[in-house]
Amino acid sequence: MHTSFSPSHDHATSTPAAPEYAVRLNQPAFWNTPSPAMEERLLAHWRATGQRQQLDAARRAKPRYWLLDGPPYANGDAHLGHLLNKTLKDVHARYASVCGQRVTWRAGWDCHGLPLELAVEKRHGARAKDDAPLFMQQCRDEATRWKDQQALSMSRAGVMADLDQPWLTMDPEREAASLSLLLEMWQAGLLVERHSPVHWCPACQSALAASELEKTTRERMETFFSVPFSPASCQALGQGARQNGAAWPAGPLRLLSWTTTPWTLWANAGFGHPQAGALSVATLHSGLRVVLAVQARDRLLRDYPAMFSHAGHEFDGALDFSQLGALRLAAVSPLTGLAAPLLAAAFASESEGSGFVHLAPAFGPDDFVLHETDGVRLDCHVGKDGRLMDVGTVAMPDALRGATLEVASQVSCDLLAQSGRLVHVERRSVETTMCWRHKKPVFYRASQQWALDLHKPFGGCPEALAQRAMAALGHTVFVPDEKARAPLALMMSTRRFWTLSRDRLWGLPLPFFRHEASGELHPDTAAMWRELVQRVRSGGVEAWQTFDTPPGYTKSTQSVDVWFDAGAAWHSAAEDGCGQADLAVEGQDQTRGWFLSSFLLHAFKSDLPPFKKVMTHRFVVDEKGMKFSKSDGGTPDHKALFAKCGADVFRLWVCSQDVGDEMKWSGTSLKQATQDAKDWRSFLRFHLANMQDDPAAPRPDSLRELDRLALRKLQEARHQWHACMEGGRFYQALTCLAQFRQWASAEWFELSKRTLYCAKSGSAALVSVQWALRESFLLCAQMLATVMPFACEEAYLAWPGHPRASLFLHELPEKEEQPCMDPALRRTDAMLAWRRSLQPLVERARGLVDKGMPVCLAFQGDHDPQSEEQLRALFPGCFVVQGGEANALDAWEDGPAGDALPVRAGKSAVRPHRCGRCRDYVSVALGERGLCHQCAEEVAH
Repeated sequence: MHTSFSPSHDHATSTPAAPEYAVRLNQPAFWNTPSPAMEERLLAHWRATGQRQQLDAARRAKPRYWLLDGPPYANGDAHLGHLLNKTLKDVHARYASVCGQRVTWRAGWDCHGLPLELAVEKRHGARAKDDAPLFMQQCRDEATRWKDQQALSMSRAGVMADLDQPWLTMDPEREAASLSLLLEMWQAGLLVERHSPVHWCPACQSALAASELEKTTRERMETFFSVPFSPASCQALGQGARQNGAAWPAGPLRLLSWTTTPWTLWANAGFGHPQAGALSVATLHSGLRVVLAVQARDRLLRDYPAMFSHAGHEFDGALDFSQLGALRLAAVSPLTGLAAPLLAAAFASESEGSGFVHLAPAFGPDDFVLHETDGVRLDCHVGKDGRLMDVGTVAMPDALRGATLEVASQVSCDLLAQSGRLVHVERRSVETTMCWRHKKPVFYRASQQWALDLHKPFGGCPEALAQRAMAALGHTVFVPDEKARAPLALMMSTRRFWTLSRDRLWGLPLPFFRHEASGELHPDTAAMWRELVQRVRSGGVEAWQTFDTPPGYTKSTQSVDVWFDAGAAWHSAAEDGCGQADLAVEGQDQTRGWFLSSFLLHAFKSDLPPFKKVMTHRFVVDEKGMKFSKSDGGTPDHKALFAKCGADVFRLWVCSQDVGDEMKWSGTSLKQATQDAKDWRSFLRFHLANMQDDPAAPRPDSLRELDRLALRKLQEARHQWHACMEGGRFYQALTCLAQFRQWASAEWFELSKRTLYCAKSGSAALVSVQWALRESFLLCAQMLATVMPFACEEAYLAWPGHPRASLFLHELPEKEEQPCMDPALRRTDAMLAWRRSLQPLVERARGLVDKGMPVCLAFQGDHDPQSEEQLRALFPGCFVVQGGEANALDAWEDGPAGDALPVRAGKSAVRPHRCGRCRDYVSVALGERGLCHQCAEEVAH
């Protein structure tokens, strides 16, 4: 025996009374109902026996299979989404292992960045950052605490990952590797500094990358306002119209513009207009005349008729937008009174607003382009906390200084109304972006940031990172479907820069020293960076805090986007000899996060993709289709679930879902998974009760046709199972196995019971079915163990003859080719099909017979002993009569019309005899011991 594991079941047991005759009814120490306590004992047994180490030793010479674990944040307890993801990874890993591969899977955790900083501040107070070294140590401790807590939940779920030696983004060796990679990219000219508008989260008080954003819908104040043209511009407009031979109104004119962010009007630097299209002059309800686009006027008249007193058609087309550049027009900024030039803007459209869009280069990437090309003024009057502040020569009114953006919008509109410049305000729902951590809106804000240039060629190659990543993406297999490929490709092709810098303390530092006077970087930046890498390798990122600042320079306080060190996970692993990962499994939201960063960073080092295969999955939703969210605190309690139902039930639920669609979590679906677990355990239990104990027993010289057919069907199921597992369609793989289970239970097991329970020991029939059951048990347990590791290991260890210390030390035998069925198997299969066709007849006939009496089956026609014997074998438990007795039925149902072997089923007029041993019904009188003729012979010998 290879193990000292003892089942020690919780279930109440009873010993059946000893039968009078030696009927073979084994009672294995394995029960149909899942036992959470048994799973706990198995976990303890695996830890005590070093199961993972045993498996590594057994597969040492096998090909490596590397599953690269995308890291969850170590900032809270594990939730249902974590365990769903880890279960899917575990099924892949166990499949690779049972197929004879050496699995390398180190669990990973993301331990840097804002989530940890917030957790520490919550625990130690908002001023925790005042002591930087202490704060960073507290971040390490917090990450370690939650990593250990999550690891316990993952272990309880049966995850086979290496949880004792995980990879952590805060491991000093990995921190050094990531910093080294960033240094190479800086030296290649890909890390550039830009002063530009970036997505800014006031809750994070930091820039965000596109991967950290989510779409949402919010109300915005669609605000129309008018501003006067300068006197010189009014004259220029008239002269331009007269040169076109058109009339133009005399007197002052205003420009009609619009915005959905009134708080940005304090940074107004001009007005953008389309590059082509006709201008119009319309009269507002207030009597003021405004200039706007003809198309815009028609739309506004329809949508906001109260804005205008009449259309003003007499001046349509007097001027075209294409002429305005030569006129060098300027208006007055709506709130500051500063000059605001009119500029052609490719992003301005007649189909939006008035055709004239307010420009605030500090708060819009399109506006910022005009700042770079036309020198438009750039003022940023919003601080890191998202509140207004004084900037340059513009002093905020007291009501706005320190105001939030929402308050500032309302106050700005009030001030426009007081000055007579407000034309119309309406709240409208618009699609906008929010921080995926805080679920709060973000805005563009100009700041000095470091970013990776994704479209700049490097290293003497004509391709940039984005192009190389796109090419690698084309060589990546996606399962279970291709849904994630298109979003990844879109982000790679459209994203120009990846903003890396974050105003964070806890993370990879951006190791720059800037001259206090000139602002230039230190000339020895590369050498100091390399020195820092060595210090970090031994002391972690905290080494930057103690790195001496050269005289006359200031040290950077920014850190690197956490997606960089998470996305560089392959880098240090590749240095360990793993090479390209075979698989990565993450939620579809990671197309914009970990998957994207991994592809982009890997493209710097290799033409190959970081992963050979990618599996993406959707999310768990409730019965109403609403997504469970960790941040909302609404995820089901997995600990209570495991304590009540066990991890196998949860794993069955996961693998029964089509992960390409949303997965509905409900009491009904959990109840179904529980029943499925019982069915599978019952299936394994039947094997244990009846199969050979000797694992080395050779194949019998001859097998019953039914046993040969069962093994043939099992191999067919296995072939289908492999295809589904390779494609990540676990629910279909389970279906393949379940179909075999149902067939075996209904036909193979049912028709083998008499042989198993009553046949003479050592008889050819008994040896055949016991050997076939042993083969079926081992193969089914190995395949099913990818999903139900606890139940299958428990069943294996309950087998008295188990040849190894663990089921997981076995490998699947090589797949057998499937030749065409020989004539004997085809006949057997046809007979079973005929049996299935008669089952509805038997069920209907049960309503005709008295309680406790069998259904009687009889052929209609001449007596055929061979057919009668086949019918008796196919329907144990029924009373089969000879052809001459076919009319001895008090009530009956006729079988299918046109059947080659017409059968009638019903209530027999003759009371049958029932054997006291095999429980079969016979028409002849029983022997003196109450046995049928066959049992009497078996007992006698």
